[in-house]
Amino acid sequence: MNDNETFNPFLVDSLNHPLAGPIRKLLTREGRRELDQILIDDEENILQALEAGVEIESVYYAGDEVISEKLRKNLTPGATIHEVAKRTTKKLFENDKISRIFAIAETPQPKGLELLKTIKKDIVVLEDLGISGNIGNIVRTSLALDLGGMILLNMDPLDLYDRRLIRASRGYMFSLPIMTVPTKDFLDYCKTNNETLLVTAMDAEKSVEEIASIPERLLIVFGSEKEGCSPAIEVAATMKVRIPINPRVESLNVSAAAGITLFNRIGFNRM
Repeated sequence: MNDNETFNPFLVDSLNHPLAGPIRKLLTREGRRELDQILIDDEENILQALEAGVEIESVYYAGDEVISEKLRKNLTPGATIHEVAKRTTKKLFENDKISRIFAIAETPQPKGLELLKTIKKDIVVLEDLGISGNIGNIVRTSLALDLGGMILLNMDPLDLYDRRLIRASRGYMFSLPIMTVPTKDFLDYCKTNNETLLVTAMDAEKSVEEIASIPERLLIVFGSEKEGCSPAIEVAATMKVRIPINPRVESLNVSAAAGITLFNRIGFNRM
């Protein structure tokens, strides 16, 4: 900066700007851990987060992008708005997906399994799912079908707020109670509290159409498409159901299987 230039704290115009470092850090798990903050892309997702009570610290827009009046009015009191030079935006995100409007927010408080005692509706449980698109799709389906929440087994809590997962859920993940625990802790809780676990299995006698009439709250578990649920989950399952499909097809994508199962279940949940 030369003597004729004035520092503008609201314009991020280089990687040397004080605000650039934290933005770059939040693209990584380690950075989210260090700063205890998350990065949320796109205005739609920021609005969803705000509606769910997430504290937004600052909002950034690039070049010609415009922050809507709705977002401005709904921002957390004290949140600041900053412009990012277009050339700097590309440098900030490097090989990651570039975001033209994004926010930095406080990391939501983690939720433990004790929360289950306050939820009467069914819970979706996902074990060892690593693809953000699948998890995000199931989050959206779960919220659309009025499920009570979601448990992600064996996921680092910081990965819950990976920006890819937030985008895949369209920001709805902030509106659905989501818990992250190891499989062992989950099974110990289920055994102690007599929870009813349901899994899908190709060889199950009961068909998925029959689950609408089950009166108790269900914890509906899905594993990865390739491996399915772990042996520990299979052994602990209270009941198994199959999704009738053409035998020429080996398996369904996990988000498709979840959608079919949860849709068949709403016959009971919406009575």
